Amino acid sequence: MGCGNSKPKPVQPVRLGRVQRPGQNTASMPTGGPVTVPPTYRDASGRPITHQDFELDRDTIIRALHHMGQYLDQRGVNATVVAVGGAVNTVYLQSRRSTHDVDFFLATPTAADHTVIHEAARSAAHSERSQGGEIGANWFNNATQLLMGRDIQARLAQSALQQNVIVHQYRGPRGGIVVYAAPWAYAFCGKLNRLCESNARSYDIADAVSYLHQYLLANSRQTVSAVEIKQWCRDFGKKVTDGVLDQVNARYNTTYRTRPISRP
Repeated sequence: MGCGNSKPKPVQPVRLGRVQRPGQNTASMPTGGPVTVPPTYRDASGRPITHQDFELDRDTIIRALHHMGQYLDQRGVNATVVAVGGAVNTVYLQSRRSTHDVDFFLATPTAADHTVIHEAARSAAHSERSQGGEIGANWFNNATQLLMGRDIQARLAQSALQQNVIVHQYRGPRGGIVVYAAPWAYAFCGKLNRLCESNARSYDIADAVSYLHQYLLANSRQTVSAVEIKQWCRDFGKKVTDGVLDQVNARYNTTYRTRPISRP
């Protein structure tokens, strides 16, 4: 595996919008449509090329994010991203041993930062590969933004900054990266939505309990009503059922010896 102190190889600089302070760029105003990271590559017949996923443990993710921070610092770019899902569990909560990617979004789906962020992530993957490791081309992606409206995306990004749960940060003299956790209520509703589907994974209910617990701690609460949770899900465009809430309540009780979801 690569070392977190390895230096990214220089590439051609990317032009990004207005200057924040001397030697440091920030994103320009959005233009065009949403930008995906990594970009969609196609083979000779025009079919999208799929990327292989790899299991990423905590040390690997931290090392790769550190490399990204170094890369962005070299280019005078400060990137602020919001992470959703397994990376938060693996790096911050340490409730999972690994995950297959770091799913992120920015405040706007068209931000020019996406280009240099992709280059930084690609550089990190190359660094791992050059030292015998593999994290894949899709290890740092923003597929999650396809599931949210632009107004929700901007609101969630602002809420994440206010929540101020930092999953990882690298700050150099000219730039770097800060990865915030998505708002706990949003992450929780995402798991409720998954638990309503037939393809729910074995760890989804444990993740839901973890997110709900973090929400209650952060807001100094002991309970939250089912009515309030259903309103969250409506606001975020997520599904939920009484049966799923009962499952979460039961699992929460197994873990913390209390049932925090109250009924009318």
